[in-house]
Amino acid sequence: MIAINLRSKLVGNAAIYLGANILNAAIPFFLLPILTRVLTPSDYGTVAMFGIVLGVLGAFTGLSVHGAVSIRYFQLGKEQLAQYIGTCIGIVVVSTLALIILIATFGSLLEGVTGVPANWLLVAVVLSGFQFLGNIQLSLWQVSGQAKKYGIFQVAQGMFNGGFSLIFILIMRLAWQGRVLGQAVSIIALGVVALWWLLKNKLLRIPQDWRNQCLDALNFGVPLIPHVIGGIIILTIGQFLITNMLGVAKTGIYVVAVQFGAIIGILSDAFVKSYGPWLYEKIKDESIASRLFVVGITYYVFLLFLVLAAVASLVIFLIFPFVVGKNFLPAKFLTIFFIFGNAFVGMYYAIAGFFFFTSKTKFVSIATITSGITSIFLMWILGINMGIEGVALGFLLSQILRFLLAWALTSLVYPMPWFKFRLAFDAVSFSRSKK
Repeated sequence: MIAINLRSKLVGNAAIYLGANILNAAIPFFLLPILTRVLTPSDYGTVAMFGIVLGVLGAFTGLSVHGAVSIRYFQLGKEQLAQYIGTCIGIVVVSTLALIILIATFGSLLEGVTGVPANWLLVAVVLSGFQFLGNIQLSLWQVSGQAKKYGIFQVAQGMFNGGFSLIFILIMRLAWQGRVLGQAVSIIALGVVALWWLLKNKLLRIPQDWRNQCLDALNFGVPLIPHVIGGIIILTIGQFLITNMLGVAKTGIYVVAVQFGAIIGILSDAFVKSYGPWLYEKIKDESIASRLFVVGITYYVFLLFLVLAAVASLVIFLIFPFVVGKNFLPAKFLTIFFIFGNAFVGMYYAIAGFFFFTSKTKFVSIATITSGITSIFLMWILGINMGIEGVALGFLLSQILRFLLAWALTSLVYPMPWFKFRLAFDAVSFSRSKK
């Protein structure tokens, strides 16, 4: 009975996480028909660049130490954990102030690179600090199994973001600033709620041993920064290159195509959160039969993502003119690069679990950083020769490279019979016949 209840709880929590992630990620897509008709491509490009800046700053604000809170939750008593969280928030305050000084000093230079006004870059720094507070609370809810609170918080932030954006743009007649202000209101509001929740549950205290706790948190978080930056490079370098090579208006068109491609990205994210636990359970059994079964299922997953990408491309080509404004119609032919690029992200997720299961995550960083650096050169060279289409093609090629490189590296951490195709598919067929 206990086992059944535990399994039911795990399945229920997984469903909540997946539903919240999908709904939250879908909100920007639902805004497309409105935003692409009231914002210009230049406005849309500026909004996109602000989002990228916020993501990059998020890697440095707090130095990724919020991940350490998830681990220490299982190792510390409540009072010690509260002091540890206090130390982490102290780190985010100091790092945020340092970034404010840097942006204030080099803002004009960064404005030229990002296309975002210097004063709004400072706003992004402050927002990244509030975002950190939300991440800590989300981490605590996740590790404590409070999926409903996690989902409500996540969806509320997305709805606040979309709702206030529409108010600022449609009612107050603001342009790209309205979209950014919508993000700002949602991040600050939920950051304040997260801080209040920590205080309410006595999970925030002034640390007594802050030096050791600070060193522990930094030892956990700082090594993750290259991995985070590598992932951001792959996802966003195209916007930077287009902004600087072709202008921010082209960036707006590019980003609309990116958002359509994110449909498969949403499915990929949902897939990995449910597939990961299944994979970990299966590969604990090191028998050849189990390994062949996992390989067979993995190949079916690869095929599934490619088929989904083909179907999604066809559907989007048919509905595209009815969804976006006429100024963004050139993005239609770019969507295929991002749809298939995100399909390869899903295929990458299907084999990334081997690295996490063996705790050899450095290989994930190798694949991400290598493909990230390569993507810069690919997008730059192809962009010079082919324009915006070349940059989009570079994105697709970089995702294929990351998938292939990670797949090759799995042989170093958890060898699998990848080339025994017939036996792998037979193992899956045999499993079905037994049922």
